[in-house]
Amino acid sequence: MMIHAARLLAGAFAATGLMSLIAALVAARTGTGPAVFVGTSAVCLFLAGALRFSVGGAPSRPGRAHGISSLLLVWFVVPLASMPAIAAVSGLPPLAAFLEAVSAFTTTGATSLTRGPVSLFVFLALLQWAGGLFTIISALTTLAPAGIGGLPDRACGRETTLDAVEIGGVVREMAPIYAAGTLLLILVLLLDGQSFYVAFTLATAATSAGAHLPPEAQIALTVDAAPKWLVLPFLLWSATSIRWHRALLTRRIHAAPEQPESLLLIGWVLMLGVLIAALLVPASDQGTLDVVRDGLFSAASLVATSGIGPPDGTYAALPAGLVLGVVLLGGGMFSAAGGLKMLRLRAIVLRIRGDLTRLVSPNLVQPAALAEGGVGSAMRGVWIGTAMLFVVYGLCVIALSPGLPNFAAALTAAAAVVANCGPVYDAAGQGWPALGTLPAGSVIAAALGMVAGRLEIIGMFVVVHLAMWRI
Repeated sequence: MMIHAARLLAGAFAATGLMSLIAALVAARTGTGPAVFVGTSAVCLFLAGALRFSVGGAPSRPGRAHGISSLLLVWFVVPLASMPAIAAVSGLPPLAAFLEAVSAFTTTGATSLTRGPVSLFVFLALLQWAGGLFTIISALTTLAPAGIGGLPDRACGRETTLDAVEIGGVVREMAPIYAAGTLLLILVLLLDGQSFYVAFTLATAATSAGAHLPPEAQIALTVDAAPKWLVLPFLLWSATSIRWHRALLTRRIHAAPEQPESLLLIGWVLMLGVLIAALLVPASDQGTLDVVRDGLFSAASLVATSGIGPPDGTYAALPAGLVLGVVLLGGGMFSAAGGLKMLRLRAIVLRIRGDLTRLVSPNLVQPAALAEGGVGSAMRGVWIGTAMLFVVYGLCVIALSPGLPNFAAALTAAAAVVANCGPVYDAAGQGWPALGTLPAGSVIAAALGMVAGRLEIIGMFVVVHLAMWRI
């Protein structure tokens, strides 16, 4: 376990060091002082080298619990390593800076920042982009093989699910697709006339389902119609399975197991977009096409659990139950989106339909598989994952209530934390305090909730359960 954790932490420190180095170069170019980023980069790269040297070529065969524990370490170590730089550049207190780092790395996008230097927003953009990739890699290499929450382990081809998949191979296979989508959106936005800064921050947010954007990028989404139309397909891309994207690129789309879920998600976004547009019409003085555009964009942004880009007051103008329900459901398996996931909802609905059919026709023989509702341990995982989502949601409502003005704020904040969709709280239009300004206990609970969302909720309980039994 220690060898696997050390290797994973070495990679995490190396990535943080490289991101800090890029931010330092940006800071030097803009004259905002690169010293703190240079220091962060030096420390992280040193730790990465030391950890890597300590394990050398020792073999590692991590089990389920060891793999999930290692993931938990990375989700907290990267924000802790990033916290000093964020605190120094932004002026936030250390705890608020830590939550800012956790929010960026988990692609939650809840923020206490309204302005800051270019280097800071570039660093946050890189953090959320890396977090989106790490979310996908975590699911493919550790969470799915462990059967967390009924995640289907279709691509491993192994006779046992006791071990995590080797990370290097999955990164080499999936990271190029993720990076190619980001680079494509940057190019598209540059051709539209956006600055590289705006194009880069928008692309990293859209493809990672994050929401950390500088004011310039937020203005670009507000004042011009073109960026929303251009970013919209990439929000759908971030809400659907990266395995499906690979099948599209290799022209094996009909053989992709994720195709039904992906097509269902696209249909869900279209239907939800029309509904949101209809709800926005009475409160809008825009033309029909603009309202439809805002409706589709808001729907895709909510389903992807990004939350970026709606005009001011959009979420406040929509029924709170609709907004919270959409983000808690979230996007697809093996994507950067948070939430329950459409596959689980589909499995539950089909299983309920099968049980009701069995009540009416008890002698009817029905085929059963995970794609059709699930049987055995896989379906139990789906039910447990769903139950744990709402358990954690309730705990977050209680933990975040101190410092919030009312129960509606606590409900919204908890949904934003658990589903990794911060803007539904920040942009609710109610003037609620930023999560980073809440009491220390609430801030820590928010960070734990964000990480739990990235571990498919039940992964956090697995780690806690093992820790309790080993005391």
